[in-house]
Amino acid sequence: MNDRNLRFRIQLVDPPVNYAFCLQRGKGAKAERLNYIEILERDEQTVEFELEVIVRKAKNSPEPDYFGTFVQGPIGARFFYICIGAVVETGDPAWSGRVKVPLVGIDWSTIDSATKPGNLLFARYQASRADGNPVYATVQLLDVGWTIRSGAKSD
Repeated sequence: MNDRNLRFRIQLVDPPVNYAFCLQRGKGAKAERLNYIEILERDEQTVEFELEVIVRKAKNSPEPDYFGTFVQGPIGARFFYICIGAVVETGDPAWSGRVKVPLVGIDWSTIDSATKPGNLLFARYQASRADGNPVYATVQLLDVGWTIRSGAKSD
């Protein structure tokens, strides 16, 4: 199979107040934090990020594999990062951790549907712990994980 572009949208459910969130592009010292969104008060603000990755058949398996500037991790366990930082009065947030959003459990049938014009893959995760602080580490996707959606923001 040839390379295909695949769009993802991730929604953060109940993000904690006084924190900022952004996508990480790149790895190591060359990593960049892109398009951060600050949550300064609880006003039902939705935090969503979109990114595009490349999908192709894995070298030694019929499974999909993911590539691109946002993709991290080993084959079979790919993910992307959302960075988290405390909002400060002046300047950029004080970045303190990251969330790994897994790119697993997506079959070729779902990819075929998601790569049709206007479609993308959508998932959500719980962004706050019970104590109101942010969730860090690898997150569990809510509902059934990655599902096909129209690319329109009004879904």
